[in-house]
Amino acid sequence: MDVILSILPILVLVVALAALKLAAWRAALLSFATGATVAFFWKSSGAWQIAQAARNGVATGLFPIGLVIVAALFTYAVAEESGASAEIRSGLRSLSSDPRHLALLAAWGFGNFMEGMAGFGTAVAIPCAILVGAGFDPLKAVLCCLVANTTPTAFGSVGVPTMVLAGETGLDARRLTTTIALLQIAATSLSPFLILFVADGWRGLKEKWLLAAVADVTFLVPWLAVAAFAGCELPDVAGGLCVMLVLAMAGDGKALDLRRQAWAWTPFAFVVAALGANAAMPAGLKLSPGALILAAAFAGGLRQRVKPGRLAAIFASTVRKYALAILTICAVLALAKTMAVSGMTTTIADAIVAATGGAYAAVSSALGAIAGFVTGSGTSSNVLFGALQASVATNEAEKFLFAAANVMGAGIGKMICPQSIVLGCAAAGLAGRESEVMKKALAYFAVVIAVASAAVVAAR
Repeated sequence: MDVILSILPILVLVVALAALKLAAWRAALLSFATGATVAFFWKSSGAWQIAQAARNGVATGLFPIGLVIVAALFTYAVAEESGASAEIRSGLRSLSSDPRHLALLAAWGFGNFMEGMAGFGTAVAIPCAILVGAGFDPLKAVLCCLVANTTPTAFGSVGVPTMVLAGETGLDARRLTTTIALLQIAATSLSPFLILFVADGWRGLKEKWLLAAVADVTFLVPWLAVAAFAGCELPDVAGGLCVMLVLAMAGDGKALDLRRQAWAWTPFAFVVAALGANAAMPAGLKLSPGALILAAAFAGGLRQRVKPGRLAAIFASTVRKYALAILTICAVLALAKTMAVSGMTTTIADAIVAATGGAYAAVSSALGAIAGFVTGSGTSSNVLFGALQASVATNEAEKFLFAAANVMGAGIGKMICPQSIVLGCAAAGLAGRESEVMKKALAYFAVVIAVASAAVVAAR
């Protein structure tokens, strides 16, 4: 009974989202209420203890997580307002006449960059719209972007999922970042080849495998280097930019107006410069990433001649637009903190260890994938199961490994999660065909999660 009641809040969240189709914020609040009830009446946690845990969860959800998310999405909104995003999309479409080349450029290069800068579905919706606008088959466009947006999730939204995971598990953020990057090499390496297969089947692989290999190495080398030496904020951004630069030079399209492109990328360039400088600062002198992103985005907007009053209005609009998403994160964090202080997390972890024994490493990434499928968020997935996964470990190295497996699985689970699929279908004009997309995505999901599970077993 103890195990059943301990897992009840998570079951409520799953049923509310997947079966009852409740809005994410409503499902998260219902799940928290369930967890607080179980903690109070079954686990004998005091009301003050539960309130303190909830307060800590909400505080973390607002700062730094909420601030970073809003700031990252504000940067994109500024680029949209100034017309920079349209210029970037036009430039990408003009770089190659080969749809397979464009698929790698948009889904793998630009998609990874957008995941690193903003996340929250932008890395699926925007590259998908670029591909469809360039004449790409809409169904294939959605699948390409879903396949591409798996492993970059860990370092998405300037590293928020990994920051949250470090906070939830108490693990060193820099070592955790390196562990995640190394663990994901095999699964990440698959993505460009799977994108080619989606775009043109076996013929695409036969004719363009070298291009996929170049895209692979071009992403992985800077991605790993930045993760190891600078932290979790910029690996996706660095890797995505390198892919775009190299594939742009390898394209057969028309030459770009470099002056216009430089202008268009200004807000993003300011953000990357600010975060890069911050990463190089001594630990005691580092500034808030969210505040830095906001300042850089404002500066970029002013450089693009967006008026200060309009920038303020855009910021306010971004806060309103994503307020419920932040509320969802706060509620899930409040639940996670309540489950931890009441002992529910420990109860679930002990039950999983008893059920799986020595085979736990093989299912750890699958557990993360379930969370990714349900929540559609690497951040929320880490809040749900990050601390649980680390608590299953029998030594410190396993704590890092299983925590890394959780966020890796969460990204892979997003490939088939309803939220990602709905976003992609909306961008591609395929509303109503979500079930068809999910069926096709399941095959790619199975391949990647199998490789991820094997990587965890091998690394143990």
